Amino acid sequence: MSETSIELAAATKPGDIVDAHVHLFSVAIFEEFIASNPEAAERFQKAARDKKFGRRNESLPDLAPAEMAAWYVERLRDAGLAKALVVSVLPDSQYMRDVVAAAGGHVAALCNVDPRDPGAPALLEREMAAGFKGVKLLASNRCYKLSDPACRPFLEKAAELGAHMIIHYGVTVDPTGDLRYADPIDLSPVARDFPELTFVVAHFGAGWLDSVLRLAYQCKNVCVDSSGTNNWMDYYAPKMTLADVFERCLTAMGPERILFGTDSGTTAPYRKWIKYQQIRTLEELGLSDRDRDLICRGNAVRIFGLDG
Repeated sequence: MSETSIELAAATKPGDIVDAHVHLFSVAIFEEFIASNPEAAERFQKAARDKKFGRRNESLPDLAPAEMAAWYVERLRDAGLAKALVVSVLPDSQYMRDVVAAAGGHVAALCNVDPRDPGAPALLEREMAAGFKGVKLLASNRCYKLSDPACRPFLEKAAELGAHMIIHYGVTVDPTGDLRYADPIDLSPVARDFPELTFVVAHFGAGWLDSVLRLAYQCKNVCVDSSGTNNWMDYYAPKMTLADVFERCLTAMGPERILFGTDSGTTAPYRKWIKYQQIRTLEELGLSDRDRDLICRGNAVRIFGLDG
Protein backbone atom coordinates (compact mmCIF):
# COMPACT_ATOMS: atom_id res chain seq x y z
CA MET A 1 0.00 0.00 0.00
CA SER A 2 1.49 3.37 -0.95
CA GLU A 3 1.88 6.25 1.47
CA THR A 4 -0.43 8.48 -0.56
CA SER A 5 -3.39 6.11 -0.86
CA ILE A 6 -4.99 6.79 2.52
CA GLU A 7 -8.34 8.45 2.03
CA LEU A 8 -10.03 10.24 4.91
CA ALA A 9 -12.07 7.83 7.00
CA ALA A 10 -15.81 8.04 6.65
CA ALA A 11 -18.06 8.13 9.69
CA THR A 12 -18.72 4.66 11.05
CA LYS A 13 -22.14 3.08 10.72
CA PRO A 14 -24.05 0.36 12.59
CA GLY A 15 -22.48 -2.99 11.94
CA ASP A 16 -18.95 -1.60 11.65
CA ILE A 17 -16.36 -2.75 14.17
CA VAL A 18 -14.02 -0.42 16.03
CA ASP A 19 -11.17 -1.86 18.07
CA ALA A 20 -10.92 0.45 21.08
CA HIS A 21 -7.68 -0.95 22.48
CA VAL A 22 -4.69 -1.62 20.24
CA HIS A 23 -0.97 -0.82 20.45
CA LEU A 24 1.54 0.61 18.03
CA PHE A 25 5.21 -0.12 18.58
CA SER A 26 8.02 0.63 16.16
CA VAL A 27 11.78 1.01 16.09
CA ALA A 28 11.43 4.78 15.79
CA ILE A 29 9.15 5.10 18.83
CA PHE A 30 11.71 3.39 21.06
CA GLU A 31 14.62 5.30 19.55
CA GLU A 32 12.77 8.56 20.14
CA PHE A 33 11.96 7.60 23.73
CA ILE A 34 15.55 6.58 24.54
CA ALA A 35 16.93 9.79 23.02
CA SER A 36 14.75 11.81 25.41
CA ASN A 37 15.17 9.43 28.35
CA PRO A 38 18.75 8.10 28.37
CA GLU A 39 18.18 6.39 31.73
CA ALA A 40 15.04 4.59 30.56
CA ALA A 41 14.43 0.99 31.61
CA GLU A 42 16.79 -1.52 30.05
CA ARG A 43 13.97 -3.33 28.23
CA PHE A 44 13.17 -0.13 26.32
CA GLN A 45 16.84 0.43 25.54
CA LYS A 46 17.13 -3.17 24.39
CA ALA A 47 14.10 -2.71 22.12
CA ALA A 48 15.71 0.29 20.46
CA ARG A 49 19.05 -1.49 20.18
CA ASP A 50 17.86 -4.90 18.99
CA LYS A 51 14.73 -3.74 17.10
CA LYS A 52 12.72 -6.39 18.91
CA PHE A 53 10.16 -6.19 21.71
CA GLY A 54 7.67 -8.19 23.75
CA ARG A 55 7.65 -11.42 25.64
CA ARG A 56 8.46 -13.34 22.46
CA ASN A 57 11.18 -10.89 21.39
CA GLU A 58 9.48 -10.25 18.06
CA SER A 59 10.76 -7.87 15.39
CA LEU A 60 9.56 -4.28 15.51
CA PRO A 61 8.30 -2.56 12.36
CA ASP A 62 10.92 -0.14 11.06
CA LEU A 63 8.74 2.34 9.19
CA ALA A 64 8.54 6.11 8.83
CA PRO A 65 5.29 7.65 10.18
CA ALA A 66 3.47 7.85 6.82
CA GLU A 67 4.54 4.30 5.96
CA MET A 68 3.38 3.09 9.36
CA ALA A 69 0.01 4.79 8.92
CA ALA A 70 -0.49 3.14 5.53
CA TRP A 71 0.62 -0.25 6.87
CA TYR A 72 -1.69 0.05 9.87
CA VAL A 73 -4.71 1.09 7.80
CA GLU A 74 -4.20 -1.91 5.52
CA ARG A 75 -3.92 -4.12 8.60
CA LEU A 76 -7.28 -2.85 9.87
CA ARG A 77 -8.94 -3.44 6.51
CA ASP A 78 -7.61 -6.99 6.40
CA ALA A 79 -9.05 -7.62 9.86
CA GLY A 80 -12.47 -6.22 8.93
CA LEU A 81 -12.22 -3.14 11.13
CA ALA A 82 -13.54 0.33 10.40
CA LYS A 83 -11.23 2.13 12.85
CA ALA A 84 -8.92 1.51 15.77
CA LEU A 85 -7.83 3.39 18.87
CA VAL A 86 -4.14 3.11 19.76
CA VAL A 87 -3.40 3.32 23.48
CA SER A 88 0.06 4.84 23.83
CA VAL A 89 2.37 3.56 26.55
CA LEU A 90 5.26 5.98 25.94
CA PRO A 91 4.79 9.72 26.46
CA ASP A 92 5.40 12.78 24.30
CA SER A 93 5.98 10.99 20.98
CA GLN A 94 6.25 13.09 17.83
CA TYR A 95 6.32 9.86 15.85
CA MET A 96 2.87 8.93 17.20
CA ARG A 97 1.56 12.41 16.43
CA ASP A 98 2.78 12.06 12.86
CA VAL A 99 1.22 8.61 12.44
CA VAL A 100 -2.15 9.87 13.67
CA ALA A 101 -1.98 12.86 11.32
CA ALA A 102 -1.15 10.63 8.37
CA ALA A 103 -3.79 7.98 9.10
CA GLY A 104 -6.73 10.10 7.99
CA GLY A 105 -8.97 9.20 10.91
CA HIS A 106 -8.71 5.45 10.43
CA VAL A 107 -6.30 5.23 13.38
CA ALA A 108 -6.85 7.45 16.42
CA ALA A 109 -4.79 7.46 19.58
CA LEU A 110 -4.77 8.16 23.28
CA CYS A 111 -1.68 9.90 24.60
CA ASN A 112 0.29 8.70 27.59
CA VAL A 113 1.24 10.87 30.56
CA ASP A 114 2.34 10.44 34.14
CA PRO A 115 -0.51 12.14 36.00
CA ARG A 116 1.76 12.92 38.97
CA ASP A 117 4.16 14.95 36.86
CA PRO A 118 3.78 18.72 37.38
CA GLY A 119 4.12 19.06 33.61
CA ALA A 120 1.25 16.63 32.91
CA PRO A 121 -1.49 19.27 32.42
CA ALA A 122 0.57 21.19 29.87
CA LEU A 123 1.59 18.01 28.03
CA LEU A 124 -2.03 16.84 27.93
CA GLU A 125 -3.12 20.16 26.46
CA ARG A 126 -0.47 19.90 23.73
CA GLU A 127 -1.41 16.32 22.94
CA MET A 128 -5.12 17.03 22.67
CA ALA A 129 -4.34 19.98 20.39
CA ALA A 130 -2.22 17.63 18.26
CA GLY A 131 -5.21 15.34 17.68
CA PHE A 132 -5.09 12.75 20.45
CA LYS A 133 -8.55 11.65 21.58
CA GLY A 134 -7.87 11.18 25.30
CA VAL A 135 -5.42 9.51 27.66
CA LYS A 136 -4.10 6.05 28.48
CA LEU A 137 -2.95 5.66 32.08
CA LEU A 138 -0.96 2.73 33.49
CA ALA A 139 -1.61 2.68 37.22
CA SER A 140 -0.39 -0.88 37.86
CA ASN A 141 2.63 -0.52 35.59
CA ARG A 142 3.85 2.91 36.69
CA CYS A 143 2.91 2.36 40.35
CA TYR A 144 0.65 5.26 41.27
CA LYS A 145 -2.81 5.90 42.62
CA LEU A 146 -4.97 8.27 40.63
CA SER A 147 -6.50 9.42 43.91
CA ASP A 148 -3.09 10.86 44.90
CA PRO A 149 -3.53 14.64 45.35
CA ALA A 150 -0.52 15.09 43.03
CA CYS A 151 -2.75 13.90 40.17
CA ARG A 152 -5.40 16.55 40.80
CA PRO A 153 -4.05 19.24 38.44
CA PHE A 154 -3.88 16.69 35.62
CA LEU A 155 -7.46 15.57 36.28
CA GLU A 156 -8.71 19.13 36.34
CA LYS A 157 -7.07 19.78 32.98
CA ALA A 158 -8.53 16.54 31.61
CA ALA A 159 -12.00 17.65 32.68
CA GLU A 160 -11.46 21.05 31.08
CA LEU A 161 -10.39 19.45 27.80
CA GLY A 162 -12.87 16.56 27.80
CA ALA A 163 -9.98 14.09 27.76
CA HIS A 164 -11.61 10.77 28.63
CA MET A 165 -9.32 7.92 29.52
CA ILE A 166 -8.55 4.21 29.52
CA ILE A 167 -6.77 2.99 32.64
CA HIS A 168 -4.85 -0.25 33.14
CA TYR A 169 -5.44 -1.69 36.58
CA GLY A 170 -4.99 -5.34 37.56
CA VAL A 171 -2.30 -7.80 36.55
CA THR A 172 0.28 -6.82 33.96
CA VAL A 173 3.01 -8.42 31.88
CA ASP A 174 5.19 -5.41 32.71
CA PRO A 175 8.01 -6.73 34.94
CA THR A 176 8.10 -3.42 36.82
CA GLY A 177 4.39 -3.55 37.72
CA ASP A 178 3.20 -3.54 41.32
CA LEU A 179 -0.12 -5.10 42.32
CA ARG A 180 -0.42 -2.75 45.28
CA TYR A 181 -1.65 -0.27 42.66
CA ALA A 182 -3.88 -2.74 40.81
CA ASP A 183 -7.26 -2.27 42.48
CA PRO A 184 -9.62 -0.04 40.47
CA ILE A 185 -11.47 0.88 43.68
CA ASP A 186 -8.87 3.64 43.94
CA LEU A 187 -10.76 5.30 41.08
CA SER A 188 -13.88 5.79 43.23
CA PRO A 189 -13.20 9.31 44.57
CA VAL A 190 -11.80 10.39 41.20
CA ALA A 191 -14.82 9.25 39.19
CA ARG A 192 -17.06 10.78 41.86
CA ASP A 193 -15.33 14.16 41.72
CA PHE A 194 -15.07 14.29 37.91
CA PRO A 195 -18.47 13.11 36.65
CA GLU A 196 -17.90 14.84 33.29
CA LEU A 197 -15.06 12.42 32.51
CA THR A 198 -15.47 8.83 31.38
CA PHE A 199 -13.03 6.29 32.84
CA VAL A 200 -12.67 3.02 30.93
CA VAL A 201 -11.06 0.22 32.96
CA ALA A 202 -9.08 -1.94 30.54
CA HIS A 203 -9.27 -5.73 30.25
CA PHE A 204 -12.39 -6.02 32.47
CA GLY A 205 -10.13 -4.97 35.35
CA ALA A 206 -7.55 -7.71 34.59
CA GLY A 207 -8.38 -9.85 37.61
CA TRP A 208 -10.23 -7.23 39.65
CA LEU A 209 -13.63 -7.70 38.02
CA ASP A 210 -15.44 -7.65 41.35
CA SER A 211 -13.98 -4.23 42.16
CA VAL A 212 -14.93 -2.94 38.72
CA LEU A 213 -18.54 -4.02 39.16
CA ARG A 214 -18.81 -2.39 42.58
CA LEU A 215 -17.20 0.75 41.23
CA ALA A 216 -19.58 0.81 38.27
CA TYR A 217 -22.55 0.65 40.66
CA GLN A 218 -21.32 3.72 42.51
CA CYS A 219 -19.97 5.70 39.53
CA LYS A 220 -21.97 5.74 36.31
CA ASN A 221 -19.05 7.26 34.39
CA VAL A 222 -16.97 4.08 34.78
CA CYS A 223 -16.87 1.65 31.84
CA VAL A 224 -14.81 -1.39 30.85
CA ASP A 225 -13.11 -2.63 27.74
CA SER A 226 -12.90 -6.29 26.78
CA SER A 227 -9.41 -6.17 25.32
CA GLY A 228 -6.83 -8.90 25.28
CA THR A 229 -6.71 -12.63 25.84
CA ASN A 230 -8.30 -12.10 29.26
CA ASN A 231 -6.08 -14.87 30.58
CA TRP A 232 -6.47 -13.28 34.02
CA MET A 233 -9.48 -15.61 34.19
CA ASP A 234 -7.02 -18.49 34.68
CA TYR A 235 -6.10 -16.99 38.06
CA TYR A 236 -9.57 -15.80 39.08
CA ALA A 237 -11.83 -17.44 41.62
CA PRO A 238 -14.54 -18.52 41.13
CA LYS A 239 -13.97 -19.98 37.69
CA MET A 240 -15.51 -17.88 34.91
CA THR A 241 -15.84 -18.06 31.14
CA LEU A 242 -15.68 -15.08 28.80
CA ALA A 243 -19.47 -15.36 28.43
CA ASP A 244 -19.80 -15.14 32.22
CA VAL A 245 -17.64 -12.01 32.30
CA PHE A 246 -19.65 -10.30 29.58
CA GLU A 247 -22.91 -11.32 31.26
CA ARG A 248 -21.84 -9.88 34.62
CA CYS A 249 -20.82 -6.60 33.01
CA LEU A 250 -23.97 -6.41 30.92
CA THR A 251 -26.09 -6.95 34.01
CA ALA A 252 -24.20 -4.41 36.11
CA MET A 253 -23.51 -1.72 33.51
CA GLY A 254 -25.62 -2.35 30.46
CA PRO A 255 -24.28 -2.44 26.88
CA GLU A 256 -23.64 1.32 26.90
CA ARG A 257 -20.59 0.92 29.15
CA ILE A 258 -18.63 -1.90 27.48
CA LEU A 259 -16.09 -1.32 24.69
CA PHE A 260 -14.68 -4.00 22.41
CA GLY A 261 -10.91 -4.37 22.11
CA THR A 262 -8.27 -6.95 21.24
CA ASP A 263 -5.01 -5.48 22.67
CA SER A 264 -3.33 -6.27 19.35
CA GLY A 265 0.20 -4.98 18.92
CA THR A 266 2.45 -4.49 15.91
CA THR A 267 5.06 -7.20 16.48
CA ALA A 268 2.62 -9.97 15.55
CA PRO A 269 -0.42 -10.35 13.26
CA TYR A 270 -3.65 -8.66 14.29
CA ARG A 271 -5.52 -10.82 16.79
CA LYS A 272 -8.37 -11.86 14.54
CA TRP A 273 -9.07 -14.84 16.80
CA ILE A 274 -9.86 -12.55 19.74
CA LYS A 275 -12.17 -10.49 17.56
CA TYR A 276 -13.95 -13.67 16.44
CA GLN A 277 -14.13 -15.07 19.98
CA GLN A 278 -15.62 -11.93 21.48
CA ILE A 279 -18.12 -11.19 18.74
CA ARG A 280 -19.23 -14.84 18.69
CA THR A 281 -19.68 -14.71 22.48
CA LEU A 282 -21.90 -11.63 22.21
CA GLU A 283 -23.96 -13.35 19.52
CA GLU A 284 -24.35 -16.46 21.65
CA LEU A 285 -25.51 -14.33 24.58
CA GLY A 286 -28.41 -13.26 22.38
CA LEU A 287 -27.71 -9.53 22.34
CA SER A 288 -29.74 -7.42 19.97
CA ASP A 289 -28.09 -5.84 16.93
CA ARG A 290 -28.30 -2.49 18.72
CA ASP A 291 -26.54 -3.71 21.84
CA ARG A 292 -23.81 -5.51 19.90
CA ASP A 293 -23.26 -2.36 17.88
CA LEU A 294 -22.87 -0.27 21.02
CA ILE A 295 -20.15 -2.60 22.31
CA CYS A 296 -18.36 -3.18 19.01
CA ARG A 297 -18.55 0.37 17.66
CA GLY A 298 -20.88 2.94 19.13
CA ASN A 299 -19.48 3.37 22.64
CA ALA A 300 -15.90 3.94 21.49
CA VAL A 301 -17.05 6.39 18.81
CA ARG A 302 -19.19 8.30 21.31
CA ILE A 303 -16.74 8.44 24.20
CA PHE A 304 -13.60 9.22 22.22
CA GLY A 305 -15.07 11.19 19.33
CA LEU A 306 -13.76 8.84 16.66
CA ASP A 307 -16.10 10.08 13.94
CA GLY A 308 -15.27 13.75 14.36
